Amino acid sequence: MKRYLFGMATACALSACSGGNPFLDEEEPPTDPVAPGLVIPAEVASDLDSVVYDPTGPVPTLTVKGVTFEGDPFSEVYARNTALDSGDYQAFTRQASALDAHSTAYVRAIGDTQGAIVVTGGQFGYYNGGGTYSRAGAFDRPGPTQDTGNVKYSGTYVGLLNYPDNGNDLIPAPGVPVEQRPRQAGRVTGDARIVADFDNNRVKGLVSNRNYTARDIALQDLEIAPTDINPDGSFAGEITQNQQKKGEYGGIFGGPEASAVAGALYAEDHQQGLPDIEEYGLFVLDREPATP
Repeated sequence: MKRYLFGMATACALSACSGGNPFLDEEEPPTDPVAPGLVIPAEVASDLDSVVYDPTGPVPTLTVKGVTFEGDPFSEVYARNTALDSGDYQAFTRQASALDAHSTAYVRAIGDTQGAIVVTGGQFGYYNGGGTYSRAGAFDRPGPTQDTGNVKYSGTYVGLLNYPDNGNDLIPAPGVPVEQRPRQAGRVTGDARIVADFDNNRVKGLVSNRNYTARDIALQDLEIAPTDINPDGSFAGEITQNQQKKGEYGGIFGGPEASAVAGALYAEDHQQGLPDIEEYGLFVLDREPATP
């Protein structure tokens, strides 16, 4: 749990966040035979224990474990919310009653490669959040490319803040003092680009064109600092601005010849004019066509 708006960062990592496939219930075995112990960076996973995303039914469903102020995480089913969709990402929300916390989740899957973020809007000065990503199957390293091994991925980005959204998705609470009402997590839109050098096992990227939608404020870029690609196709490193650390990120390549990449990030104190800002972000990107 973290404080919202002007709160100080107090990273809270659940031990269950660092093992197995976070898109499966803990009773199910990991589906990745190469990386059954995929580790999500603690700052990124934070309060999120697991996510189960099922896009196959008449209406996609999302079951979230964690991201609650109770000590023991329990599963909650989020409702599909097309009004809050952002770019390539499907939105899901949950609010049990007008006086209960409102949660927003974003998820995207490209084949068997997927990622999600979940953040509560905050209540009584505190909020919860976390991000995760996963892949089914083994890492399929790309073959030789025309540009010395560099493979590029691009698409949209979505983030959720400890600052508020416009509150349009909240259940009305007439007569309740403002300080007691729950809030809706502020949304961030943007673009993401990842460049992977599979010859030298390095990856880097950038999140740009960022906007805090509720206030229409342009936000500063986030640098996905260069880091190593692990043998299982996963990676983790620092989020920076002007090469100064602002948070952490992690991700994993998936699909035939690494045709997709999924990752999540956590950043803090990364925007002038918005004190004590914190953000969870998600990028699930397609591989660009090879350069002729």
